[in-house]
Amino acid sequence: MKCYLDITLLPGADIDHHFLWEKVYQQIHLGFVEMQGADDKVPIGIALPEYDVNNYQLGSKLRLLAKDSATLESFNAKYWLKRLSDYVHITSIRDVPEKITTYACFHRIQPKSSNARLARRKAKRENLTVDQALTILEKYQEQQTKAPYIHIKSQSNGEKFCLFIGFIENKLGNIDTGFSTYGLSRQSTVPIF
Repeated sequence: MKCYLDITLLPGADIDHHFLWEKVYQQIHLGFVEMQGADDKVPIGIALPEYDVNNYQLGSKLRLLAKDSATLESFNAKYWLKRLSDYVHITSIRDVPEKITTYACFHRIQPKSSNARLARRKAKRENLTVDQALTILEKYQEQQTKAPYIHIKSQSNGEKFCLFIGFIENKLGNIDTGFSTYGLSRQSTVPIF
């Protein structure tokens, strides 16, 4: 990752911080879907410079990172966020500082949090009744996470869900295998500065 731009959220009296994250991230996601390659990967990753796992907060900055400025220019963040221009500040494309010592992966966390939901899915996949599936899952302990999240609306079914975002520091340095349409990856790293 050689280039980046920062998007700073500017909530106001009429729009709060969480709602703004939802709208900004939804637009960024839609833009990434348009950039998706044949391998289902996106050449732009995200970083959250103000990410605070202890206080469960994403902060107010979203950083987009790419191998070169042409990739960020072709993404055109201003286009994707034009409806939100009063509530975001987008910097120009800049070079990543040369002496980076810390890299990390921002990744999606998908906790298996509801046995009732899991039972419905299991029943559908395995041609069982919901009661049979619940009996099978009865000893399964629900997972929970306290990771920061963004509410996202699914474009395929219209339902809202929580996109939990985790952070893992990576000692291996710069690794780029591409990113998901959320700009996240468990393998690809982004520089932390």
